[in-house]
Amino acid sequence: MGDVLIPLGQRIRDLRIARGWRQIDLAEHSGVHEVHLSLLERGKHEVGVQRLKDIVTALDSSLSEILKGL
Repeated sequence: MGDVLIPLGQRIRDLRIARGWRQIDLAEHSGVHEVHLSLLERGKHEVGVQRLKDIVTALDSSLSEILKGL
């Protein structure tokens, strides 16, 4: 699973930046704490399916899109 965390985090970061959001903005829209988002984006933290769904929904994306090719 560790080999998936870094590219997953990068995709989340890329989507967040494309929206012009800071981590605090994504935290407010997703309900996921800013510290957890920071760790996730750096591939240092695993995330459950529901949390990941909350994040991608806030980013107007989908689980299938963000996991594609991982």
